[in-house]
Amino acid sequence: MSKAPIWLDQQAEQAVASGSKWLRTKQAAAYLNLSYRTLEKLRTSGGGPRYRKITGTVLYRADELDEWVESRTFTSTSDEMSKEVSRGTSK
Repeated sequence: MSKAPIWLDQQAEQAVASGSKWLRTKQAAAYLNLSYRTLEKLRTSGGGPRYRKITGTVLYRADELDEWVESRTFTSTSDEMSKEVSRGTSK
């Protein structure tokens, strides 16, 4: 996975630091240290963080991104596999 450009990291940091609870896709991806394409794919296939869509603009709440990351906690690879199977998906 490629690291987001520095300007994207700064953009996400500025948005969160300014007290904005809403992040656009690229800002949210930088906040999560993911590519924005990965976040878009998760939005399409399911299993990603919650989002809102306002007149075509996708918005994420920073606190919900944190919750999503916390929900993805595993102790072993078998835990991860069983969680994916219980959601009805397979790798």
